[in-house]
Amino acid sequence: MFLKNHILCGLILVLTLASFGYADENVISAEDRAFFEKKIRPVLVKHCYECHAEDSKELGGKLLLDSRSGMLKGGESGPSVIAEKPDESIIIQALRYDSFEMPPEEPLSEAVINDFVYWVSQGAPDPRVKEIQKVEIEPLDPETLWSFYPRKQPETPEVKLKDWSRDPLDDFILSKLEKAELQPTNDASPRTLIRRLYNDLIGLPPTIEQVSNFETDYQQSGKQATERLVDELLNRPQFGERWGRHWLDVARYGESNGNDGLGRNATFPHAWRYRDYVIDAINEDRPYDQFITEQIAGDLLPATTAEQRNRQLIATGFLAIGSKPALAMNKNFAMDIVDDQINAVSTAIMGLSVACARCHDHKHDPIPTKDYYALAGIFSNTESLYGLAGNEKLTASPTELHSLRSEWNPQDKVASDLRKGLKFSTEYDQTVADLKPDIHERLIEKPEQLKVESDVKYSEKTFAEVKTATLSGHFPSVSKTYSVSLWFKNETNNSERPITAYLFSHAKLGDKTIPGDHLGIGGNHDKNRTGKLFVFNGNKLKKSIAGSTVIEKGTWNHVILVRNENQIRVHLNGVLELEGELSAGFGETLDFCVANRSENFAPLVGNIADFSLFTRALSPEEIVKLHTASGQPKGTSPPYGLAMGVREKQKIENCKVHINGDIGKLGPLVERGTLTAYEQVSFGPQQSFPQAISISEKTSGRLELSQWLTHPEHPQTARVLVNRVWLHLFGRGIVSTPDDFGVYGARPTHPELLDHLSNRIIDEGWSLKRFIRSIVLSRTYQLDSAANESLVHTDPENTLYGRHSRRRLDAESLRDSILQASGNLNLSRPVGSEIDEIDALINKPDDIEITLHQPSLHRSIYLSLLRHSPPPELAAFDLPDGVTIVGQRDETTLPTQSLFLFNNPFVVSQSEALAKKILAQAELNEHQRISKVFQQVLTREPSKYELEQAIQFVGDSPDEVWTSLVQALLATNEFRYID
Repeated sequence: MFLKNHILCGLILVLTLASFGYADENVISAEDRAFFEKKIRPVLVKHCYECHAEDSKELGGKLLLDSRSGMLKGGESGPSVIAEKPDESIIIQALRYDSFEMPPEEPLSEAVINDFVYWVSQGAPDPRVKEIQKVEIEPLDPETLWSFYPRKQPETPEVKLKDWSRDPLDDFILSKLEKAELQPTNDASPRTLIRRLYNDLIGLPPTIEQVSNFETDYQQSGKQATERLVDELLNRPQFGERWGRHWLDVARYGESNGNDGLGRNATFPHAWRYRDYVIDAINEDRPYDQFITEQIAGDLLPATTAEQRNRQLIATGFLAIGSKPALAMNKNFAMDIVDDQINAVSTAIMGLSVACARCHDHKHDPIPTKDYYALAGIFSNTESLYGLAGNEKLTASPTELHSLRSEWNPQDKVASDLRKGLKFSTEYDQTVADLKPDIHERLIEKPEQLKVESDVKYSEKTFAEVKTATLSGHFPSVSKTYSVSLWFKNETNNSERPITAYLFSHAKLGDKTIPGDHLGIGGNHDKNRTGKLFVFNGNKLKKSIAGSTVIEKGTWNHVILVRNENQIRVHLNGVLELEGELSAGFGETLDFCVANRSENFAPLVGNIADFSLFTRALSPEEIVKLHTASGQPKGTSPPYGLAMGVREKQKIENCKVHINGDIGKLGPLVERGTLTAYEQVSFGPQQSFPQAISISEKTSGRLELSQWLTHPEHPQTARVLVNRVWLHLFGRGIVSTPDDFGVYGARPTHPELLDHLSNRIIDEGWSLKRFIRSIVLSRTYQLDSAANESLVHTDPENTLYGRHSRRRLDAESLRDSILQASGNLNLSRPVGSEIDEIDALINKPDDIEITLHQPSLHRSIYLSLLRHSPPPELAAFDLPDGVTIVGQRDETTLPTQSLFLFNNPFVVSQSEALAKKILAQAELNEHQRISKVFQQVLTREPSKYELEQAIQFVGDSPDEVWTSLVQALLATNEFRYID
């Protein structure tokens, strides 16, 4: 039967994979390559390679599927893939079990089938041009693997035009131009320069007054005028918004999960905190090495203030905000998150696609599979806190979030310390005894004074482990005054059920009306109480009071409930958590229970330790004394908000290789670490770069990884950073593939300049502002975009930077510039996000995605950036999808963009707003009004010809024609492009 199934699989594949209709040159984008490697190849490896690869014991159907050439050769029944028409492609029909059945054992999940549908709809791009059976990494080729080699300390080259350069970088540029027998073009005019600086540094155009003032200042002071302008722009809060958006592209930022593969899209209502963190970090000029360290290991760094601690936790959102595949029918879900984190760190910081080694040794870069799992060990020991995932468990299981604090005492142990275990000091027992409890049980063994229902495990380390248990007992006498002290650890996610857990009840056991005192932790029944302690007095009296502290899952906590007649007090970890009047409803009953409610509703899943009952009200002083004697930290600071992020897992262990990327097929154990390729490179006797890192057995290794990445002599980190900066200032990078510094990536056009700039930014303390300042004040940056025919003909792509490249405004800058032109731009930062209170799927009903995008006059970076549902004002202009890392945006020219500028309600409304403002100025004549329109939109006066044409256009027409005039100017290349 086994052989029969595999022969059938082979026959089906012969039918379904016969021909892909590729062009002779297999041109494939980085995004398509990443999709194939992540979504398509692993499925082929797992389900087809056993019988359809060169090393198969028996080649089924004479069909090879482990190479592009084998798939192109196909079978005997014609093409299986009709490019861009998945419904007509036999391969999709086979996967869907429509006419054939592939694989024959059982159908693949709907999410996998959808991946193949998408792949075929994109033309079925396959990067496997040639087969490399084994990656040889010793020695590394210094030409193709140049980025792995240590940076050089290049001397500034000699040039003929001695007085041309303003910065050493100019000499590197000029030297190459002179070798090509070319001369750079002229300097840009002051007007061109100020528009360029405003756009590049803050993403907004200058006003006509600012242009005029700069032109005057430039005529008088020249270079000093530019320096003053640059310093002023760098210190504006809009600088962080502009450059923060660049990093958010790389960080694959989004405020929803995006399509999980099964058509669901869950919101991330707390992602906006990471957005604000990035903006603030750039405005504060936080050194890049610290910026990176906080994002990878912020939760592991020391802190002295609540603000610092909150910032560090929020920073780790970098690892948590990635788009996640569906959990349903996906046993690899946890490793898919790890894969996303590996890809984010390696691509964003090192410019390497390490994630390609998940299923096999990297096909071209020196990254074996074991290196992938060395990194996977780091992130698999990291717990991702992404929230409720829209309360849709098929998308992702709910997790906690970081609880931010308004107060922070670094001398106290943090909440994560409480996760490590509970151990009482030697004086605790005596303190309990001095208070004379009526009942006291340590719960390291079966208690004598409590009745235990259901199975409970006991140990000195974990105390009583409970799931559905009830520990019950009796008060010695009827009293409306009593106190209960207990230690608990809850392992249920807050919001997983209406009530997270009940901890204690004083009520008649089994009575469905539950008349009594019930101490519990709030769940999703009331979002204002989720994760917070409350006391409820039963279904007849129906009153409750609640605290304010969110209790983190997996932490030990000490709670003391005190009833004194009709007054209730609850102390959490030695600090008063809640108090108020609450009538007693338990009547004459002596019953009580622990770890459950009196009628067995919402039992605690977790642990109970050291239970004490007193038939009197403990005083606040006694409560503090009791808790202090335990030796455990006092209090938990009140919550200040929630944030996505990561934290250490409790149990640290290395990761095994997953054969073919399948969690069900495990290979050898791999020690946590980084890429071994660096061990094949000589870094010289003067170098201190740690080619391998040592990780403690007690930590994940994220802190060590971040320190390794930001080591001053790491060969790639600084190079990738300065190349990204150069790209945003010149339109193309020194390495034109900013996310790929590997074999298939481009070679630097100016390798010595790249190393010079990399050395400079490190020597200057990783300061982004200082680095950007030096570049924009260089002669190279300030060149005109117009040039003589010889320069343009010889260097049409401007790889020698003999002129500046004209660039189109990106989506956000276009929208923000339109708002500024209309006079409606609101430069303040909004608090939160449009969806910060929406934790739900946004694809049901179908129009909810549209209704979530509310009109806003704030900058575009503050719009709700939902994956697969972008803001309509940005969608037409190559906005990244937030799913993949985008170091360089596409720049397409499509009819939809022109239609947007002429028909979109946003553009029309802003044009109308400016027209009305100008028409409302009764003191202006027609000529002056037209001049005002040009000044506001194009920051200049109209030419004589333009004025005549505009007068003829508006004539005696109604106000709507003035709106059309404004809109026409907004659609001009002059408005949308920067020279």
